[in-house]
Amino acid sequence: MQDFSNITVNSEDEYDGEFSSLLKTHREFNFSDSVWSWVCLFLGYIFCRAFPAISKPLYSLIFIVLLYISTTVMLFFKRAKFGKSAIVIGLSGLLISFSLFLSGNAVIHAFAFGYAVFAYCYYVCAATENRLEGGVSSYILVDFFKATLVVPFTGAGGIIAAMFSQKNNKLGSVIGKVLLGGIIAIIPTAVVFYLLSFDSGFLHLLGKIFSFNPAYIIGQVVSIIFAIPTGAYLFRLFASSFDKSAKKTITVEDCKKASEQASVVPVITVFTATIPILFIYVVFFVSQWKYYISGFLGELPENINYATYAREGFFQLLTVSAINLVLISAIFLFVKKGNKVGGALIRILNVIICVFTLILISTAISKLVLYIDEHGLTPKRVHAFWFMMVLTLIFIAVILKQFIMKIKLIPIAFAVTVAMFFVLSVAGSDALIAKYNVDRYLEGSLEKIVVSDLEKLGDAAVPQYIRLEKELLEREKAVPSDERWEYMQSKDYTLIIELQTALDKYKQNYSYDWYETTLPKILAERSIKTD
Repeated sequence: MQDFSNITVNSEDEYDGEFSSLLKTHREFNFSDSVWSWVCLFLGYIFCRAFPAISKPLYSLIFIVLLYISTTVMLFFKRAKFGKSAIVIGLSGLLISFSLFLSGNAVIHAFAFGYAVFAYCYYVCAATENRLEGGVSSYILVDFFKATLVVPFTGAGGIIAAMFSQKNNKLGSVIGKVLLGGIIAIIPTAVVFYLLSFDSGFLHLLGKIFSFNPAYIIGQVVSIIFAIPTGAYLFRLFASSFDKSAKKTITVEDCKKASEQASVVPVITVFTATIPILFIYVVFFVSQWKYYISGFLGELPENINYATYAREGFFQLLTVSAINLVLISAIFLFVKKGNKVGGALIRILNVIICVFTLILISTAISKLVLYIDEHGLTPKRVHAFWFMMVLTLIFIAVILKQFIMKIKLIPIAFAVTVAMFFVLSVAGSDALIAKYNVDRYLEGSLEKIVVSDLEKLGDAAVPQYIRLEKELLEREKAVPSDERWEYMQSKDYTLIIELQTALDKYKQNYSYDWYETTLPKILAERSIKTD
């Protein structure tokens, strides 16, 4: 069995096949390589049809599943060595991609799809032993960068040469000739059609023959055109990973050398630059102590509303955390290493910075909880809370690093972020938000529900819409006739009208194509049918 690592070099720079003259190559491909090139072209086409993920979540999920499964089969066929890192990152990308179906949130869809694609690139490179170093590596982010932006653009040969290779794949060569003719025909056919489309009779007849849809045809043409570079990227990622053609590009030695060259700042300079900032933090905490501690006591400061109180806490946290992360990163990167006393002082400094940040995080969380108690949940509040929890875990890891030197911060921070995103993405946060708000309103602990906020949750909120409407209608039936007028002025009655209006609007516009299918849409449809 020949694989990508067993390539031969043609001494006379021959062209592989009649149509391989379109792309000069120094590589001979076997049958499996040619088959994989066609698979990559098909995957490229599916990617183009699935993009963007926020509007075609199910299509995007299908693409990700096909991508991972077909690649895994090919890796087994090529006898790749699946290390723990390849398996863990590959599984994380595949599992997170299922949030494209489980969630209806467009932001989660975008990040889930993006991570699944980046994780795939790492998965291929790790399975072919192209990581910078083994084990839990501090260079994992460099590996991601190298896998996505370096490896696919190195090495010799490409998808065109493999697809049209006659030596080992005569069928592929024939298909290639047909495909090439079709590609050549696209532009002149499109031009001729455009020039003749002025005639309504022509369009009518064409529509009867082909069920003609101009937008659909244009979409297909664009997908076919962009499928070629997309498939070429996937193929070159795979081929170059087996070649190890980028093995000497960005190595551990390069990273260590760059780190050593950057470590030029004396410890005393770091303290001189940092102490004034820490002093300002101390003064700020003292001056604002009552203001911040009120969040823990569940009390709102005077002359301020809940929204301003929570929002100011969050943006203060965000700014200070960004500054502190930059400070800690700069200290790790630029401070001179080797001095034991200086190293101990730097560790103390890092702990102090982290403690200050954790104080701000805790106060911001207390403010946000106070705000949620008063106004309920929204996606922004959930995402803000999620972000603060991620920061908390990362800064705790930084503190532990100062006492346990073996801890590797970068992989830990990466793992924490991915794990927390997995929880957020597959938990169906929008549905939980809607249920939380409805439950609290029905039990009386939430003063009001803003229907426009529920509408922002999309399909996930529909079952809760209907549940709330039914419960309020039951309450309305129990209202005595002599209290009817007073009830019609109540917030419950107003909410019923708003809910019915929103549901009627939703039902009138409720239609979607198969590739937009998500679990929230299915549950919403079921709730509507049983309503």
